[in-house]
Amino acid sequence: MVEGRLIGFYREDTGEKLLIPNELAEALRQEVLARQQAEGLAEQERQRAEQERQRAEQAELQIEQLKAKLRSLNVDPDTIQ
Repeated sequence: MVEGRLIGFYREDTGEKLLIPNELAEALRQEVLARQQAEGLAEQERQRAEQERQRAEQAELQIEQLKAKLRSLNVDPDTIQ
């Protein structure tokens, strides 16, 4: 099929257009950019999850400290409603 000044080539089995070198380079750039963005998002999510884990760990430590304080005051923290 003629497309502008170039002939377009297509796969017979799928009808998919076969890219010329410039189009291949652009497709590769787009794929690299998409991958970098996905990796950046994954890293942000990993950092967020790590921060949440640390926050939960801190909260658990505070709970244990408060329970110890109650015990030192002769109050059983497990019986408080």
